[in-house]
Amino acid sequence: MSMIGYFLKADDKLVEKMTQGDPGEIIFDDAYSENMIDVDKTWHAIHFILSGNAYESNDDNVLSQLVLGGAPVNEEDLGYGPALLLDKNLVKQIAEALHAWDETLFREKFDFNNMIANDIYPIIDGEDENDFYDYVWGYFNNLKTFIIESAEEGVNVITFIN
Repeated sequence: MSMIGYFLKADDKLVEKMTQGDPGEIIFDDAYSENMIDVDKTWHAIHFILSGNAYESNDDNVLSQLVLGGAPVNEEDLGYGPALLLDKNLVKQIAEALHAWDETLFREKFDFNNMIANDIYPIIDGEDENDFYDYVWGYFNNLKTFIIESAEEGVNVITFIN
């Protein structure tokens, strides 16, 4: 089964609705599809490249919060844990940090062998490094744009893996 990473722009009203209700029903309502992107299976590689570790997030590296950080919206499991809230202040901090991440820096931090050694999803045996780089870079670049737009709009972001 695939593990797909999702990001949803959410105003305060939507966040409140999600804390009180069923996030799964709300998130996958067609009304919110324009405000959601997925990063396919690259979520783990993106997290590893930004944070330098497989699953940890910490306050010293705001970029480590992007994929696996934030506070649970509620206790409902959306496939691989609960939806996580990146509040609008954290979204702004992440967006500011992402401005420095161009393709040169991304390539510099992209360590294919280290990802293999750390069992980063979704690398499989025989994976071509250049193809994997292109795959992850494309989704990262879309996510970067999405987060910067979210910060400019002053909204929260909900993340989840399904």
